[in-house]
Amino acid sequence: MMTSLERIGATVQFQEPDRVPCVPLIGGASRRVYGVTYEEWAQDGELAAKCQIQAQELIGYDGIVAFLDLAVEAADFGQEVVYPMENTPGPNYNSPIIKTPDDYSKLVRFDPTRGHRTRQVLRYAEILMNELGSSVPVMGLCYGPLGILEMLRSAEKLFMDCIKHKEAVIQGLEIVTDVLVDFIKAQAKTGVHAIILTTLFAANSIMSKKLWMETEGLFVRRLADTIRACGPMVVVHNCAEGPYFDVMIETMNPVILSVANKAHDCKDWMEVKKKWGSKVCLYGYVDPANTLYLGTPDQVRKECQKEIEELGEGGGFILGPGCEFPPNASLLSAVAMMDAAKLYGQYNKTRAA
Repeated sequence: MMTSLERIGATVQFQEPDRVPCVPLIGGASRRVYGVTYEEWAQDGELAAKCQIQAQELIGYDGIVAFLDLAVEAADFGQEVVYPMENTPGPNYNSPIIKTPDDYSKLVRFDPTRGHRTRQVLRYAEILMNELGSSVPVMGLCYGPLGILEMLRSAEKLFMDCIKHKEAVIQGLEIVTDVLVDFIKAQAKTGVHAIILTTLFAANSIMSKKLWMETEGLFVRRLADTIRACGPMVVVHNCAEGPYFDVMIETMNPVILSVANKAHDCKDWMEVKKKWGSKVCLYGYVDPANTLYLGTPDQVRKECQKEIEELGEGGGFILGPGCEFPPNASLLSAVAMMDAAKLYGQYNKTRAA
């Protein structure tokens, strides 16, 4: 039997391992195994690591993301963050630090090794690598620069600024990207096997391809190149509707592309596999809300079976949710995903049949 590290290593090289790997993208849900609140988990990297280690031991999934929430970088830029006791932290949009377009250029760069929340992420990754990294892939994560600006401004105002005050937004993107380069380098020093770039805006449900290329698209290549230069694999995550596979691959050239929805230029998942499945390892796309949160274990297994049949042939597919495993969903849904990978994703059995 392969280790999880061997299994994913073969998969990203478009080989068929012993079975389809399963990475349920469990983050805050791991707190429930260890018995702490979300508020505690999200602010303590060592505690988060202990929770994750126990959850992985209990469920046996094939990869871990050292990820707290998408407000990590924004908090260290000075944004007030709200920490609910049992739900995902997020910015206080009633008090954004970017109040006018002039404020983008006033953002203050910081050292991620000293930032309160980024430092916790680094501790989280370091512990996971020390405890599990020899056999289980560990991934870091950076929120894309446009996403961070949205946390500091609000989505509606950021979109208007991209159209009416694009140069001001670009000034902000330059500052944020400088910090993310340093954050990537610090994560890479922990030894993580991959770093995820989350670029939610590169989708036709959010903004035009042209506008994305004129804003965030100008900066993500530098981030991806930094990841590669430091050693980890580049993974790109986009859980929006109609993701632009073409420009994300052009600008970032990821090894793995994690998505919730089929590419904007494909009518179904079979076409996604045919068009893109030889260019990038596909990761997804179980619905976090309707399947993992609301579904029964049997429904989860059935959906996973369908996705394995659609995308698993020939390797190059990692079973997982389209976005983070719901923090308050039943962990039996994660167990059901692992069951499906073992029952329906065994390549040797498929060949024997």
